[in-house]
Amino acid sequence: MPEKVLISPSGEFCDENGNVVLLRGVNLDPSVKYPASPLQSTHYPIVDSTFFEKALDVSFLNHPMPLEEVELHINKIKSLGYNTIRFPFTWESIEHEGPGQYDFQYMDYVIKFLKKINEIGGIYVYLDPHQDVWSRFCGGSGAPIWTLYCAGFQPARFRNTEAAILHNYFINNRDINQPNEQYPKMLWPTNYYRLACQTMFTLFFGGKMFAPRCLINGVNIQDYLQDCFGNAVMTFYTRIRSVAPELFENNCIIGLESLNEPNCGYIGTPDYLLLQKDRKLKLGTTPTAFQSFLLGEGIDTTVDTYTISMFGPSKSGSKVISCKGDNAWLNKEERDVMDKKFGWVRNQEWLPGRCIWRQHGVWDLSSEGALLIKPDYFSKNDVTNENIDDHYFINNHFVEYYENLHSRFREIDKEALLFLQPPVFKEPPKIKDTSLIDNRTVCACHFYDGLSLMFKTWNKYFNVNTFGIVRKKYSNPIFSLVLGEGNIRKCFESQLKEMKDEVKFLLGDGVPAFFTEIGMPFDMEDKAAYTSNDYSLQRAAMDSLGYALEKNHFSFSLWCYSTENSHMWGEGWNNEDFSIWSRDDLSSIGKNINRSQGKIITHEYIKIEPTSLVDRGLLESDSIDLDGFRATESLLRPFPIKIHGHFQSAEFQLENLTYTLRIFGRKTSDTSKSATYIFLPAYHFPLKSLLVTSSSGSFSYDPKYQVLTWVHNAGDGYIFIQAAKRRPATHNDTDSGCIMC
Repeated sequence: MPEKVLISPSGEFCDENGNVVLLRGVNLDPSVKYPASPLQSTHYPIVDSTFFEKALDVSFLNHPMPLEEVELHINKIKSLGYNTIRFPFTWESIEHEGPGQYDFQYMDYVIKFLKKINEIGGIYVYLDPHQDVWSRFCGGSGAPIWTLYCAGFQPARFRNTEAAILHNYFINNRDINQPNEQYPKMLWPTNYYRLACQTMFTLFFGGKMFAPRCLINGVNIQDYLQDCFGNAVMTFYTRIRSVAPELFENNCIIGLESLNEPNCGYIGTPDYLLLQKDRKLKLGTTPTAFQSFLLGEGIDTTVDTYTISMFGPSKSGSKVISCKGDNAWLNKEERDVMDKKFGWVRNQEWLPGRCIWRQHGVWDLSSEGALLIKPDYFSKNDVTNENIDDHYFINNHFVEYYENLHSRFREIDKEALLFLQPPVFKEPPKIKDTSLIDNRTVCACHFYDGLSLMFKTWNKYFNVNTFGIVRKKYSNPIFSLVLGEGNIRKCFESQLKEMKDEVKFLLGDGVPAFFTEIGMPFDMEDKAAYTSNDYSLQRAAMDSLGYALEKNHFSFSLWCYSTENSHMWGEGWNNEDFSIWSRDDLSSIGKNINRSQGKIITHEYIKIEPTSLVDRGLLESDSIDLDGFRATESLLRPFPIKIHGHFQSAEFQLENLTYTLRIFGRKTSDTSKSATYIFLPAYHFPLKSLLVTSSSGSFSYDPKYQVLTWVHNAGDGYIFIQAAKRRPATHNDTDSGCIMC
């Protein structure tokens, strides 16, 4: 049974004895973004309106995988030394049929899935209510289709109005292996700036302020949507606790995340007649907010088009979007059907077939055309006269949501971790020393390198500071330029550190920053590695991320591990291909790799009890299964499982196969317990050529579990490890130590 994860006053994960622990693992897995039955991944064509009509009658059963495959994939994950899984689930998966109509069959499948993980042992799980651009009907994943009907939308007419652009639109109806036209890399995030997603997030977080006329069953749509979402998540969580309490008693489930990548919608938009200067993602047709309003009502509109380069977006021309008579809003007959079906009663002021924002006087139509009436509607609080921006949204609208979630969650579970996730690359709310921060709070951060993400490549010669660009630290993106692979690695390190420091400042010293998503695309250079089997670019990219994480001693969950990954369609969702494992890469490195079981020569051999190491999430060497992993060299990395003291620094040099860990050891009356445990993968450090030097104490290596145990003195200390095909150059430190060779 894994030990209980606590948080120290300094914001480090620790065990009950105060030893610092590190959590690292994967997101398992993206297939939960779309139904398993009928299978509706984003590369299946939308033949007719039945795609939307049948969206209520779906099942996510067996996503992420059939139960009989759980042990296989968990053992693969554990073969990397990983001990943590972020388990995404969508609102749609548990409440797709209608408000309050829960899919308990799917919930019970998940419980069986989690129980299997618990039986295998050694894995912590935290739950992630996942979304991207609100819903798969907006081009992403997350919310059920009825939430769009609730807001008055008709998603079957999003295509011509460009209220959202779905990957499915690009698929040939006759052959799913042949797209109709080239699907642009990373087009799906542009949906964050289109009518459907922007409106839904505005209503979800700010309906009471910006859409007071949208009342449903006597409450504002903001309260209605948040209550439905909160009820669904808490029903799910409560059912897990009720049916399988052992998952919590055995420290298998350790927490819940607040909401994946929340978005402000239109809230804070200073002028919806213009494209905002801080909008870094412009690709393809790029309507302003005002143009989206017009398109939503079926008004043909000329919009700018953009391409994107290494240094940002540039206008490429313009295009007339013809709505072909479509309107993105439900007409009266359609809305009456939905209201009857779901038991909704709306206020009379809320008219069908008309843009919500037009109904709130934001804009209007006249004989002379469209009129912009309230240009600062989303950027000014009329009551307090405050300016509304990102900071205002996060510290007001988002905090209101989080406060409600925090209260409801703590009524159910006072011991589990609650992962607070602010909008991506934005400041966390300033709630330090408030009741919303307790000793079980974690800040969930996300990081993706902009250039690698958008262009699906790795450039070792130059990059840019993505975090700095998003935070407007440069007057021109050219000033964010970073030259040379070594400097790029250091830039990654500094970006992550800056995010960590910000968490400390705004949330408090006792709140750890945890990267619940971080990763690199594997389909680089138009999938060249899939034919050449040369993963050197992916290897270098992942190694740079690993370096940055280790230098800052971050716990993390890589995005992602996908059991349905293929070279053709990646994760089966919007052309994304981030999975560290693929069925199409099976047998590329062989199965069940076994390494030498040679003899260790040390000053003192310390017996390691197998059960204690199994509990820490490690496998016996003959159970290691690395088959199907990509860029394996960069994934398999040494790291401190547990530190008897405090972390100071760590560095793994893949090219030289060296690892250095510096700590400040704690004093203890029982020196036999002053041990730090390091996962040392035999893949890189075969026993017959292992050299280890430490500043003090003694050490031993257990090849069965690939764990090096270092018993050390209190105070400053280091351990230096090398796979010594040749004797390493003299280490910087001259302290005497132990060597095994």
